[in-house]
Amino acid sequence: MAKVLKPKPAATLIITKNKTNGLFVLMGKRPDDARFAPGMWVFPGGKLDKNDITQEKKYKLNKNILSYLKLLKAKPPIGEALIHTAIRETQEETNLRLISNDLKKIWVLARAITPVNRHMRFDTKFFVAPSSCFSGKVRGNGELDKLEYVNVNDALKLPMFDITEFILQEIKIRIEKGNEIKSNPVFWRYRKHQRLITEIKILD
Repeated sequence: MAKVLKPKPAATLIITKNKTNGLFVLMGKRPDDARFAPGMWVFPGGKLDKNDITQEKKYKLNKNILSYLKLLKAKPPIGEALIHTAIRETQEETNLRLISNDLKKIWVLARAITPVNRHMRFDTKFFVAPSSCFSGKVRGNGELDKLEYVNVNDALKLPMFDITEFILQEIKIRIEKGNEIKSNPVFWRYRKHQRLITEIKILD
């Protein structure tokens, strides 16, 4: 019986941009010869690094995000470290940098665990933030073959994992409703080949 790999903590940041012709998200295409997710369209992100935990952080966050992260099994200091992971990886992969440490517009949408039959597994937190939080011109570092803002409706037609498709759909729904920052995140995983999605709520 093959050994089941323990998923590594990771974080992803989806940067959104509202235009007159719709909602756009920053995505990139993985190289066709990549070890993980070849040819798939993904969001910037990567695994948690030890330095992300020890790095001093002075972020101003909205009041719910750390509570949600705790419920998503990312208790302090891991929760804030994962936010730092998402920001660091985004800067490295896209050349976009935070304008300030005021991150009250950033929100957590989901926790997702890679299925057990994959040769690489991650326990990923998905964060979302508007492009107004960043400065700089989008420029890849070579990790992705393509990197661009894609209309959500067009993005859903691209090759991607089912979790990526789900995230795009959820982002569109929540932003259109205007309640994205206050909306409850979800926990996505598979159990015996069955997809399980649980809404996470802060108890009063």
